[in-house]
Amino acid sequence: MLWGLTSGGWTSGLTAGADDPYRAQIELLGEYDLHATEWSAGHLLQMEPGRLEQIAGWLQERDVHVCLGLHCHWLSDDAGQLEQETETAMQAVDTLAEMMRTPLCGTGLSRQYHHYSRDLPLAEQVERFAEAMAPLAKHCFDAGCPLSIHKVAHFGEDLAALCSRAPGLGVLLDTGNAFLIGELPVAAARACAAYTWGSHFKDHYAFPNFNPIGLHLKGAVPGQGDAGLREIYGILLDEAPEPDKLVMLMEIDPVEGLTQRQALAQAVEFVNSL
Repeated sequence: MLWGLTSGGWTSGLTAGADDPYRAQIELLGEYDLHATEWSAGHLLQMEPGRLEQIAGWLQERDVHVCLGLHCHWLSDDAGQLEQETETAMQAVDTLAEMMRTPLCGTGLSRQYHHYSRDLPLAEQVERFAEAMAPLAKHCFDAGCPLSIHKVAHFGEDLAALCSRAPGLGVLLDTGNAFLIGELPVAAARACAAYTWGSHFKDHYAFPNFNPIGLHLKGAVPGQGDAGLREIYGILLDEAPEPDKLVMLMEIDPVEGLTQRQALAQAVEFVNSL
């Protein structure tokens, strides 16, 4: 199992002012004995080969692995566009995966559509996403870095249904985003654990919001909020396809009363207690 830290969000402020943000991120991970992060494949491919080799050397020195972010317009009505984007993503995997020591590739579904969409019902979404994603899912799985859907606006069972229709496709379980659509994070984990290759291991404090009706969330140190991370961790150990290969990327939203470094230190302490 690889423990790490997402490269974006609140904690990215710890390295934002560095002369070399990539080197600074790697050194930050080493400081906390963390071994994984995630970077955009598109951004990496814009670098000169010598720069990529330099970064690869730092990754090797610190035993850090990089999850590659791949972007495609999965529901594009332009078949040629999707074919070209898929080919570009495959080339990115072929070029970068070994160099970046990549354990999984992450991708997102269009936020235009979600569990409750009425203009494109869920069943039709699942079929269209599965057909569109199947070629890249197979390519990534065969390369040893499964394509994993970042869970945002769909239920865990929605993603499980999608993965069941596209061999090799998996889930990057965001434990906080379940709250966004009224799903309990523990229930989300149970529903998609069998397809889960990694996690944005995130926590929130949850508060009922009566006007308008909804849920109000505040950032919490992982393990201190209401997501049930200790239980989710147990579920993933029991039900993930290869628990020893899980990539657990901590993500921390702003926590009141704590600096980024204080929150990160407490998160690492929680992870070490699991």
